[in-house]
Amino acid sequence: MPRVKVRMLGGLRFSEEGGLQYSVSLKQPPNVPASVLDYEALVREPRRLLTDPSELMVGDFVVHAHHGVARYEGVQRLSREDGNKGEFLCLEYAGNVRLYVPMERIDLVQKYMGSTPNLNRLVQPGKEYKHEATYWLEALPNAYEWPNLGTFPELTKAANRIEWRCACDAYKHALHADPKYQEVAMEFLERQRREPQPLLDLWWAFRDKVLGLESTEPEGLRNRETDLLLVKHYVLRQERNYERVRREVEAMENLKQLAAAVREPIPESVRLYVWQRDRGQCVKCGSRERLEFDHIIPIIAGGSNTDRNIQLLCESCNRAKGATV
Repeated sequence: MPRVKVRMLGGLRFSEEGGLQYSVSLKQPPNVPASVLDYEALVREPRRLLTDPSELMVGDFVVHAHHGVARYEGVQRLSREDGNKGEFLCLEYAGNVRLYVPMERIDLVQKYMGSTPNLNRLVQPGKEYKHEATYWLEALPNAYEWPNLGTFPELTKAANRIEWRCACDAYKHALHADPKYQEVAMEFLERQRREPQPLLDLWWAFRDKVLGLESTEPEGLRNRETDLLLVKHYVLRQERNYERVRREVEAMENLKQLAAAVREPIPESVRLYVWQRDRGQCVKCGSRERLEFDHIIPIIAGGSNTDRNIQLLCESCNRAKGATV
């Protein structure tokens, strides 16, 4: 029997510099053109294009577009496969494993801008890279064929890769500064907060979250309405669970406050005054047996230990009052 699984992949965000983007955490890069992909690997701050190793200092953390977070160890001159010497960036990964990046592929390396990270593990060639990396993609369809901006720059064999990346950044800057783009982006944000909106493949955006559907059902038999219901159910159930946890935390915090308040005894002068005022009997039934000092407004609700908030009740009337609160 076909089964469908919903999985949280990432989130949706909008900024004037980055435009409308969504993140996906995957073990392999998504099947999209490299020009559309903006790899950040847990980095939220904007990153500058790295064009010169002098921008790095030995010991800096960097992010490789395919292998994740590493520590920069400087430039080394090594032999290439053709026997000629060349310069390589030396990157250290977890377990003292090193990766040597040819200088002409420096565009794959970006300076890490977040707080101190953990180094990723670098797998040997031929083995699956199991670490999930975070990728950021453009959310609006046809964004890279935006009216009056032409098409997104293409990478040709004759093109200089660094110049091409600069051209890509220039296009994105112009796109995200376009008022019409910002208007469409905000409309998309509002729509996905009401109803799930489709992204690439089986990915959906709903309430600023990005979710993926994994199904054993043939694509031709899939039902869009069923997928939409599964996505809504997943997110709404998660929000309900978060709300339950939030209430439990608030209750525990209130219990601490209540315990502190309970430890404050009613002043003796107040007890004497209330006893005389209420004539030593329950104000509800008149009983003089098993009397207790009762807070009219409970301490947890902001009540005080003043005579205006204290009354005499017998044990049964006090318990009956507590059952109705």
